[in-house]
Amino acid sequence: MKKLISIAAVLAMSMSILLTGCQTAQTATTAVATTAGEATAAVTTPAATTTAATTAGEKKNIKFYGKIVEYSGGPEACDKMQEILKDKYNIESLQVDWGNLEKVIRTGIASGQPCDVYEYWTQQIKPFAVEGMALDLTPYLEADGGAWKNTLNQSGLSAATIDGKTYAVPITSNFSLFLANKDLLDANGITIPENWTWDQFLTFCKECQDKGIFPIGQNSDNRQSDWFIRNGLLSASASVGKEVAMGNGEIPATDPIFTDVLTNVKNIYDAGYVYPGDGAVTVKLDEVKAAFYQGKVALMSSVSAGAAATAAEAPFETVVIPWPSMGKTNAVLGGCDGLFIPSNVADPAAAVEVLKTYTSVEVQSIMAEGGIPVANTQVVASNPITQQAIDISSSVYPFEFFNLTPKMAEYSFNSSLSDLILNGGVKKVQDTFEQLRTAQ
Repeated sequence: MKKLISIAAVLAMSMSILLTGCQTAQTATTAVATTAGEATAAVTTPAATTTAATTAGEKKNIKFYGKIVEYSGGPEACDKMQEILKDKYNIESLQVDWGNLEKVIRTGIASGQPCDVYEYWTQQIKPFAVEGMALDLTPYLEADGGAWKNTLNQSGLSAATIDGKTYAVPITSNFSLFLANKDLLDANGITIPENWTWDQFLTFCKECQDKGIFPIGQNSDNRQSDWFIRNGLLSASASVGKEVAMGNGEIPATDPIFTDVLTNVKNIYDAGYVYPGDGAVTVKLDEVKAAFYQGKVALMSSVSAGAAATAAEAPFETVVIPWPSMGKTNAVLGGCDGLFIPSNVADPAAAVEVLKTYTSVEVQSIMAEGGIPVANTQVVASNPITQQAIDISSSVYPFEFFNLTPKMAEYSFNSSLSDLILNGGVKKVQDTFEQLRTAQ
């Protein structure tokens, strides 16, 4: 199996940029209001005659800016979509330039020559929706009693819904989870509940430690060092119905939710539960993976998109384990790759048909067989690791406290864990979070 690349790695890639629009059209330009702090965007409306318009019997040309070459099955999924629609459309699938994605989209839309479909993350679609750049997909999703809508991951759809209107559809999910060394746990008589609380997690950690096993491997690189903090804040706030307020930055970092979560995280590091004990704050992914494969670590954190590849290399049976909840409700950090249609697309009906085909079982199954947790909930993956990831993807909650500002995100990624464990403890992190929250 090809090795999969995580979303964090994908975002770091630099590819050649496509700055030109995708269709040739005569256009008229109108200004659209933007969110605060952004430059006004020009959205162009196609004139009646475009290259997408064809005479009866001719196939239409479609530009699909959603070919994800970093994912196993990504290019093949595009090929399958073209095969299914070959009698109606000539589809050109364009490779996604992750490093310049927003610029590519805005340039294409403003030129009046947009692609028919663009890749973008569902949880980040709001600016395009607010600026009038994204087509409202609600009527199409709700048609036929919600037939299309009901096949898709509802968490991903919810993330793309603004004021009751949905502007993008999810195609894959990527989120945090654990891979467990099942052989090691079985040999030591250690069990893990299907969905577990923080107290059950602590019991598990103590059982592992008593057997001479490190319970957890959590790397500090790839912007993953803060996963325990972020997942804790999500589940703790969701358990008291405050996840929206938390995501909006309405809860002070001095709130007991923060105190309890940070204390819980500090305690597992202080107890030596995280590999390799001393040095756990700076341990790298390669070190964690090696220890996991050597049977020194029971649970290894992973992104869902890379779980199948990691499991395939393990010399033992692995299973997917969800993140433990610091409350009564599961809520896991992550998000979805998605697709949207620009509002000035030449033929909305044709673009929607392409979206429906790409999100169909027939196409999505190809990506699932490549190890990617897909958004079509009717897909059944032959790889049990991939299927287990698909099954828990409904717990993903994409709106987080750390996303309030770039400075908040950078502090959370790079310094919150080291401050918590080594440089001042719970109060230091709370004070810094609060300063960043109030400065937004």
